[in-house]
Amino acid sequence: MDTFIITCEHGGDRIPPPYRLLFRGKRPLLDSHRGYDPGSLIMVDALAGEFAAPPVASTVSRLFIDLNRSIGHPQLFSAVTRVLSDQIRAQIIEQQYRSYRIQVERLVTQAVARGHHVIHISSHS
Repeated sequence: MDTFIITCEHGGDRIPPPYRLLFRGKRPLLDSHRGYDPGSLIMVDALAGEFAAPPVASTVSRLFIDLNRSIGHPQLFSAVTRVLSDQIRAQIIEQQYRSYRIQVERLVTQAVARGHHVIHISSHS
């Protein structure tokens, strides 16, 4: 049996409140394709409904942290957030990146434990 996991790493252009000052004056950048994948949340909801799979989606801008990159990837943080201290970036990794990955990994682990094959579809535009 197959289990579908539907994800959306770049569903929005939201910046968590403590970091909004970093992005002052950058609304055009956040609203562009560099800030998020327009339409990807609509697509993830449609796919989740079609495959009866719970969606895992983030609405935090990829300019804050790119959930589609590995830890250590040079573009995990954008030029805007790369200037933050190692300690703050580590907190962002814990709060945003790891929490997102844990949700996805939990679904994979549960499906495999049931003997299912996992089919992962990631929504991008």
